[in-house]
Amino acid sequence: MIKEKPIDPDKEKLLRDVTQLFMAYGVKRMTMDEIAGQLHISKKTLYRHVKDKADLVLQCVRLECGYEEGQIRAITEKGLNAVDENIEISRFVLGQIEQVHPAVFSELESYYPEAWHELQESRQGFTGEVIFKNISKGIEEGDFRADTHVEIAVRLWIARINAIFDPRLFPMREFAMSEIYRQMFNQQIRGIATEKGLKYFEERIQPKLNASEK
Repeated sequence: MIKEKPIDPDKEKLLRDVTQLFMAYGVKRMTMDEIAGQLHISKKTLYRHVKDKADLVLQCVRLECGYEEGQIRAITEKGLNAVDENIEISRFVLGQIEQVHPAVFSELESYYPEAWHELQESRQGFTGEVIFKNISKGIEEGDFRADTHVEIAVRLWIARINAIFDPRLFPMREFAMSEIYRQMFNQQIRGIATEKGLKYFEERIQPKLNASEK
């Protein structure tokens, strides 16, 4: 297995700073001039690390996907039961969603197809695998229903996540993505939970998800 070359620290900091700008203001409206101005650097510094804006967006998406996968993987390694693991992952995802400008995902899909493809690959590959293992574990522990078709449940889960970011279904002026995610998560758990799992979810876990992050 080829070891991936570690990213240059200066470049990593630049990409993280740019990612924060994209999350705050959206991707399309931020020109290279504006990015350089906001970060108080020259455009020459930007182009030292990336070819153009499309390459910049792609590298930011890759870095962010890597960060999110690392955080989620750390949660799965805690040895939690399936419901606790699910809620911890969902709280992390919710925190990420609350930081993102609502237009980011539709802009990626419309204007930066390569970056959008990589984001989708992360959702359907890594995230799908995590959800599959979580549901399977929940069935073994008796918190999720034994008649759950795990593969279908995983695909429905991913489809719902994708739907959150579809402005045709949920116009950003009418719906907050964080609230859509809360509703989606609540319904998804209730759809696969046993009586035992649902009781645990309602009495111990749901209040934690709904509590504001502090």
